[in-house]
Amino acid sequence: MIGNGHPYGSTGYVILEEGEINPVTLQLDVRHYLVVKPSGEQVSGSFSFSEAQQFIQQQELKNK
Repeated sequence: MIGNGHPYGSTGYVILEEGEINPVTLQLDVRHYLVVKPSGEQVSGSFSFSEAQQFIQQQELKNK
């Protein structure tokens, strides 16, 4: 299940939470994060939050 989206960087990338609903707490247990490009295309693979941030920073530096 996809949770919240976190805009990151200055060019329109988004970090999405992905996980499962905990039946006891009814909250999302985040397993990992996905990265979505400004075009709306999802980057393949999954990341920790800090890995997703680093990936976006690297992409933005490449495109300067």
